[in-house]
Amino acid sequence: MEKVKNSLAWTELGYNLFANEGIDGMQVERLARILRLNKSGFYHYFGDLEGFCSELISLHRKKVSHFLQEVSVTERIDPDYLLLLIKHAATVMFQVQLTRNKNGYSFYEESKKVDRRVDIAVRDLWTDFLGIQNNPDLAMRYYDIVRDMFYTRISFQNLNYPFLHNLVTEAKELVQEISRRVAGVEELKSVD
Repeated sequence: MEKVKNSLAWTELGYNLFANEGIDGMQVERLARILRLNKSGFYHYFGDLEGFCSELISLHRKKVSHFLQEVSVTERIDPDYLLLLIKHAATVMFQVQLTRNKNGYSFYEESKKVDRRVDIAVRDLWTDFLGIQNNPDLAMRYYDIVRDMFYTRISFQNLNYPFLHNLVTEAKELVQEISRRVAGVEELKSVD
């Protein structure tokens, strides 16, 4: 039982450090010092940093599954989904770090797999939020752009409701403005 407990302590700490700092936070000596454990235990449980990162990715998959279960009963992007992002801040920031760390340990590939799972979960919420239910493919292409913008701007410090609300409100207002302008052009064409 102690072995399982210690192994979980390593992975939980590693998960949170990775969420905060990316791969730069993954130093065996630092993890051992924080946990007050011998670093030989790290090598016993995980073999090496690559094995440890594989465990972190497995833990991330579990946390994402839990997050997506909650998304499945969410009714709206704002505020429901945004509040879930805040509630699952470590999972969100781990995903952000996976995306930002494109080199090594299959991080980027895993981030893309998770993104696809999230896409499926939020598709209807997003199209409803934007008011373009008649074109879900376009809505999701736009979602990809907004998510990429989110990934570049987000940090633990600004992962809060005002920031998220402003981000999605700007996204929605842009779609509405484009729709108004397109409608205006179409109206002008019909008059001619």
